[in-house]
Amino acid sequence: MQSPQLINGDLLIEHNDLVLVDGTDELAQCCEIILGTNQGEWFLNPSLGIDFSKLNGKQISEEAVKEEIRKGLRQENRIQTIDSITVNLNTKSRESQISFRATSEEGEVVQGGTG
Repeated sequence: MQSPQLINGDLLIEHNDLVLVDGTDELAQCCEIILGTNQGEWFLNPSLGIDFSKLNGKQISEEAVKEEIRKGLRQENRIQTIDSITVNLNTKSRESQISFRATSEEGEVVQGGTG
């Protein structure tokens, strides 16, 4: 499958052409889009995304954040297993950095992250 490549949410255009991404990079990008979407935000698919309220706040546990990330990654049907999730919480700034590693249906390693 191919998708337009996004950089910080913007379409990547080089030499007046839309750049496409495929393979594991495209799958990682799709996962990152899910993780960057607040559930209910996209009117065409209100169930897409994760619940940002479970990621922000003062009394958020790392395990609760990881479970919400797992929930989001399971929305991508091409992901077979979720191998690892790393979360760096900063409760003072209420920002998180998240990275994940998963395996696709074809057995390829998919890595990505947000934050």
